[in-house]
This record gives sequence, C-alpha cells and structure tokens, in this order.
Amino acid sequence: MLYERLIARGKPKKVALIAVANKLLRQIFAILRSGIPYDPHYLERKRSLAFQGT
Repeated sequence: MLYERLIARGKPKKVALIAVANKLLRQIFAILRSGIPYDPHYLERKRSLAFQGT
C-alpha cells in the first residue's frame, strides 16, 4: 500500500496520509471526467489479457 511504503521511507504520517488522499482524489476526478464507469477488476482483466497475448 502507498501509505505503508511512504511510512517505510521515513515520511511523516500526516504527509503520507495527504499523499494517499491526493491520489484517491485524482483517481475519482479521472473517473468522473472520462465518463467510464468504475471497474474494480480493471487491473485483473488487463493483466489476464496481457498474459494471453504473449
């Protein structure tokens, strides 16, 4: 997880929390702007298609 990686690198907890919140907000706005419905299994499907193509 992003939060744990940042903490492990020595970032203060509040800084790590704000980084996670910022990432979530950017993802939300990208979904809203694109108009494509959110797909919680997007990465799984993308990875399975990549493996089938090779």
